[in-house]
Amino acid sequence: MNNNKSNNNYSNDHLFYEILVRIFTTLHVADLAKVSMVCKSWKLASRAPELWKTLDLNKLGINVPLRPYAWFGEYSSKKMTQILKYASSLSGENISCLIFNYYVYLTDVHLISIAERTPNLKRLVLPITGNISKIGVETAMRAWGSIESITITEMFKIVNFFETVGKYCKNIVRLKFICSFEQDQAEAIVKYVPNLRTLSIQHVMVSMTGLCHVLNSLEHLEEVNLCQCLITDLLDGSFRVYYIQDIRKRVNFSCELIVCKECSCLKCTNRLEE
Repeated sequence: MNNNKSNNNYSNDHLFYEILVRIFTTLHVADLAKVSMVCKSWKLASRAPELWKTLDLNKLGINVPLRPYAWFGEYSSKKMTQILKYASSLSGENISCLIFNYYVYLTDVHLISIAERTPNLKRLVLPITGNISKIGVETAMRAWGSIESITITEMFKIVNFFETVGKYCKNIVRLKFICSFEQDQAEAIVKYVPNLRTLSIQHVMVSMTGLCHVLNSLEHLEEVNLCQCLITDLLDGSFRVYYIQDIRKRVNFSCELIVCKECSCLKCTNRLEE
């Protein structure tokens, strides 16, 4: 009888745990931190690995205005530090994807704090604003040695960033730019991220010279997404716009080029000409 009661208790506890975890999947980071303090069983459920595969800081339960430097200042910085502390404590190193809110102001303290607590990170999406030093970048990338994918914004497109990535992160196979893609970035990628397989540079201005350099130089490249890009170069003091056919005339490449082919797309100057 005792064994049956013990088995029933275990079964009930496990079912209760699964129900809690299912409910907790609907909560954002701040709420998970709160429920973890209710009791031991809630704390256990709030640490479930399946809750922490992705840490999406767009879902903070806080309204962040949709503009650069929207979350800038001492109060906001402390709030971000607190959120990252709670998340890293509850996640137990299970976070493999980290998505920063696009408009959150990122500092060395934030970046280093979360990097040291997420050693198994595979994918990183960076914000557009912040104040990150070379030491901050080096410390973070050293901790993220197994990272495979990075989404890069204006703040991180400096050449020194790619040099640091190449030094510590040997497994990078995917880069996405949500800022202009210039010749300097192309040369840095070829030099420091030679095993790149996927490059996404959608909805931005792209250097024709830089793009051709990447296509000519990266032998492992499998896919380049150019949807709704403006491919240009500065010639004789004026900008020239290029089409996909112009790339094909200059480069012999085997990777797939993903381009916008819809004539209804008003932004894209790269659609195939008839």
